[in-house]
Amino acid sequence: MMLTLFSSRKTLGKSKLLQGMTDVHSHLLPGVDDGVPTCDEALQILERLQELGVSRMYLTPHIMADLPGNEPEKLKKQFDLLQQAWKGQVELRLAGEYMLDNGFEQQRAWGLMAMAEQHLLVETSYLSSPPGFLNMLYDLSLDGYVPVLAHPERYTYMEEEDYQMLKGKGYAFQLNLMSLYGVYGRRAAAVSRYLLKGGYYDYVGSDLHRLHPFDETVAHLALSRSEVDRLRVLMENNHSLW
Repeated sequence: MMLTLFSSRKTLGKSKLLQGMTDVHSHLLPGVDDGVPTCDEALQILERLQELGVSRMYLTPHIMADLPGNEPEKLKKQFDLLQQAWKGQVELRLAGEYMLDNGFEQQRAWGLMAMAEQHLLVETSYLSSPPGFLNMLYDLSLDGYVPVLAHPERYTYMEEEDYQMLKGKGYAFQLNLMSLYGVYGRRAAAVSRYLLKGGYYDYVGSDLHRLHPFDETVAHLALSRSEVDRLRVLMENNHSLW
């Protein structure tokens, strides 16, 4: 059973939060990671997102040591092909979701694909932080980037003091909308609501890999009035990254 048993007045769809949304995290670039496999499916999903009111999408494919072919030039070629095929109104831009792993220094040498030139979406293993985690984030800040930690609610090794420490250092947090619905489990759902209430998040994204379960989330995710208000602030922050 999904976690919808919260005090609420509106579902995500009825809240109109998706109207004009700038999505800062998605895996719609076809055939490059565990996201959408084909261009045709990517186009179908973009059509559905347009119906839901989404206006702008960052495509942020996984970039990690386990995907050695995901170099900037290859990804840009794939993005150009999708851009040529897409005839709808949703605007598209390319960035990346970078795993902080043993291949990250090579990615830095190749050049990093950031949002708004300086906001870099990064992630770690869900189970443990990488060696030198804080040093990696600090080095990025020295390079002029703002590290944006993707879906911090999903990292099982993190405790409240970790969230407080990272925020205190000026690093940004990005919420996965589907975490609130329980798609990633009860713990991630509970932590995401806690972090949202506590004002930890800076941005919000779909982390969309396939249309399901996002459509289900839109239809059934129950939000309280205060959660809608907090998410609306994050949606406004997203626009600043375009």
